[in-house]
Amino acid sequence: MKENIQNLQMSYELSSQQVEDAVNPLEVAALFEKEHVSYVLIGGHMLSFYTGTARATVDVDFIIGGPDFPRATKAIDKAYAQFRQNDRIYHVTYDSKKSGKKDLERIDLVRDGFPLFREIVIKYCHTISAHKHTIKIPTIEAAIALKFAASISPNRGDENKPVDNADLLKLVRSESNIKEDALIKLGNLVYQGGGKELVSIVADIKAGKAVSL
Repeated sequence: MKENIQNLQMSYELSSQQVEDAVNPLEVAALFEKEHVSYVLIGGHMLSFYTGTARATVDVDFIIGGPDFPRATKAIDKAYAQFRQNDRIYHVTYDSKKSGKKDLERIDLVRDGFPLFREIVIKYCHTISAHKHTIKIPTIEAAIALKFAASISPNRGDENKPVDNADLLKLVRSESNIKEDALIKLGNLVYQGGGKELVSIVADIKAGKAVSL
């Protein structure tokens, strides 16, 4: 798994080709490590870590442990003063000040108020160190649960469904050892009974069946 850190660097390099003020997730993680912030990388860069498929991503996303949230925002305020802080209640974004941009978010710090998020920060994450970098990522089961939660959210537009399906397929196929008990626990944190559905979805993907979320 250590070699997967290179996937994050490749994802950043691809992103910086299309977003001139793109942020390197490894640099943000280094900042959090220095400040002893409890965090986990999520979002598009997390998907690149597991799947090995680099994608251009306009922002870097992290769940931050509740007690450490003020320390995390203070560290980002200082290190990334070129961005504008925007408190959106459940998360705080740091947005590009460059005009004429559609997607302005560059860093997204998510509060762990949702039970799934809190459990991932506390228990379902790995610390990976390689190539002089250290970063915390969700376990494969947690990564799958996060994609499951996003895909069934009522706030998720229908235009994202094909991407969600493809991402889930890639995540499940990226790891042969997926723990069913962890899927059940994490799925039930998405909604009561969600664990059973999540296990069924993963089983269908492994069996080569079509899946529609």
